[in-house]
Amino acid sequence: MILPTKHIKLSNSLLSVGAVLLKNLNTSHTVTSLWSAMHSFPEVSNYEKFTLGLDFLFVIGAVDFQDGLLRRTKE
Repeated sequence: MILPTKHIKLSNSLLSVGAVLLKNLNTSHTVTSLWSAMHSFPEVSNYEKFTLGLDFLFVIGAVDFQDGLLRRTKE
C-alpha cells in the first residue's frame, strides 16, 4: 500500500498521497486546514488516506508537527 505494485495503482499508493500533500504544503497549516484544502483531490479521497499519508511523511522526516502546525522540513 505504500509503494505501487502491479496490483496497486500509483494513485492508490501512500507514496502518491504523500507527494500530493507535500506539493500543497508550501506554508504551515493546521491538520484541519490542510484537510479542507486537500479532501477534493482524487488521491486524498478520504480522511483515512489523508492521515496515513501524513503519517508516512512524518516517519520519513518530510514534515514536522510543532505548536499545532504542520511544516515541511528543510532537508
